[in-house]
Amino acid sequence: MASELCKTISVARLEKHKNLFLNYRNLHHFPLELLKDEGLQYLERLYMKRNSLTTLPENLAQKLPNLVELYLHSNNIVVVPEAIGSLVKLQCLDLSDNALEIVCPEIGRLRALRHLRLANNQLQFLPPEHTNGGDGQREREKEGEYQAVSMCSVEPGTQGSIPQPWEHDLSQYQELDT
Repeated sequence: MASELCKTISVARLEKHKNLFLNYRNLHHFPLELLKDEGLQYLERLYMKRNSLTTLPENLAQKLPNLVELYLHSNNIVVVPEAIGSLVKLQCLDLSDNALEIVCPEIGRLRALRHLRLANNQLQFLPPEHTNGGDGQREREKEGEYQAVSMCSVEPGTQGSIPQPWEHDLSQYQELDT
């Protein structure tokens, strides 16, 4: 299995693939082959659903800078690294069916993000910048620091998953004039 994975990634690197499918591979760790040398600079879509990943690498944005879509649903991811906020081209992020308890505020820096999927996690709340009416949200948006990435809220003390709607189409939101 490991040699097949290495071969798949090597071919993707040599042929400058834009899409890479690593679904259903029983991966427990993010493949280091994806991050070797310059990474996969041409890769735009990475599919890693239904594995057993628990973390993401801190240098993900550095090694895969052109990611537009990242599908990580049905893993065991507990924490998303702050470096996720550096994936400046990311438009779709699927983290549903994981073990997330919090969403890092750096996701709010993803200005191109249009779809964020968080269903079936262990989320207790979203940071204020991810919800309607969060303290200072308007000011951060004006400064260009954050883009609102979701429009839902969780009632204080709610246990379990974040309520519906869990998928957000953000394409209708425009940057505020400064």
